[in-house]
Amino acid sequence: MATLREEITEQRGRRGGTRSSWHVEREGAAQLMILGPTNAGRSSLLRALTNAQANVAAYEYTTQRPIPGMLQYEDIQLQLVELPAPQINSSGNYELQPEAIDLIRNSDGLVFVVDLATDPKRQLHTIIAALEEARISTQRQATQVEIVREKGSGEIRIAASGAQSSCKPEQIRELFHGYGIKNALVRIYGDVSIGDVEDAIFENVTIYKPSVIVANKLDLPNARAALSELDKELPQSMEAVGTSCLTGQGLNSIGEKIFRVLGIIRVYTKEPNEPKPSEYPFVVRVGTTVGELARTIHTELANKYRYSRIWGPTSKFAGERVGPEHVLGDEDVVEIHTG
Repeated sequence: MATLREEITEQRGRRGGTRSSWHVEREGAAQLMILGPTNAGRSSLLRALTNAQANVAAYEYTTQRPIPGMLQYEDIQLQLVELPAPQINSSGNYELQPEAIDLIRNSDGLVFVVDLATDPKRQLHTIIAALEEARISTQRQATQVEIVREKGSGEIRIAASGAQSSCKPEQIRELFHGYGIKNALVRIYGDVSIGDVEDAIFENVTIYKPSVIVANKLDLPNARAALSELDKELPQSMEAVGTSCLTGQGLNSIGEKIFRVLGIIRVYTKEPNEPKPSEYPFVVRVGTTVGELARTIHTELANKYRYSRIWGPTSKFAGERVGPEHVLGDEDVVEIHTG
């Protein structure tokens, strides 16, 4: 789920010999940034959910550099990265650091932490406004181009959904080859132009980040009333999780909500004639087909693909034989046959 921009950033870093002090190596099935005002409980949340030793203190702006930690959700890990709190500018609004914007754009999603004791609605709206200034949206756009780096695939693959796009696949491939990009998956949502695709390469376009809102300090007086008021203000695609990092209330539900909002599934593979599937799953997007999974595993596996057998939620019966167009579901088991 890493974007092409990460590769461009890495190449620039190698040429310049330096790397941002805010750089965080990606780990796990997905990477999410924890955002929120100072003293809302970002560090406390990170400590409660992961193995990170974040510094928790009563004074403001304790966190000065990104702090990563790993959240275990069932049999996968999700990387949470606490970002330093945004500064408040002369207009009284939040202002995101340029380094924070880079990390957010390269992430798979966001976790907002708001303080139920201190006007959580304003906190959330102000942070969302700061993101919008950086061309980052918490609402999926009607049209969108998403570029996913694919190491070693040797081709530009194009997946379109929604309305018929006005730009043709051959135009997109020619554009990417012109920039020296040989490996990528281009996901197109709605009717986009070739200019939209070019803008997406250089991030001159608003990008969508799925988000979870953690409303902290539920143990305090009047917190539940504040949570109810916050819920009324949220867009339809967002929901708040009431938590208390002090008592642990609500923390167990965060992993499941992150997993769901990211739009990902777990798929297990099985060797033919083996009784058990792999212990660790492939984590792919909702809507991924068997053919796409085969290509994710290895290009040669996709090229030699004959058929698959499926066990799990999307199979009509155990071991059902399916073709490459079969859409996978969470916790499906796939046995790929080649020839």
